[in-house]
Amino acid sequence: MASTPKSIKLGSYVRKVGYFDIRQKITQPRKKRNHKGEIEIIGGSVEINLFHGKNKVGGPYKSHMDAETEANVLLDKKFKYTKPKK
Repeated sequence: MASTPKSIKLGSYVRKVGYFDIRQKITQPRKKRNHKGEIEIIGGSVEINLFHGKNKVGGPYKSHMDAETEANVLLDKKFKYTKPKK
């Protein structure tokens, strides 16, 4: 069985800030018919997150600039993702 591609699972790569990656998932608006046969429009969305490798560190953010600011704050604190113990 094939695994889901990284871009679908985590989102598309936007930019790198230090060792953090900013990625975004875009959901396009779509049309759907309800039970009466009328067409409804379901709105799209953008989800911007901050990753260290494949591990989500922060988000969702409203803009890329917010994510970049948070990444710079975490870089100043020398934050590294550590896997939680079982």
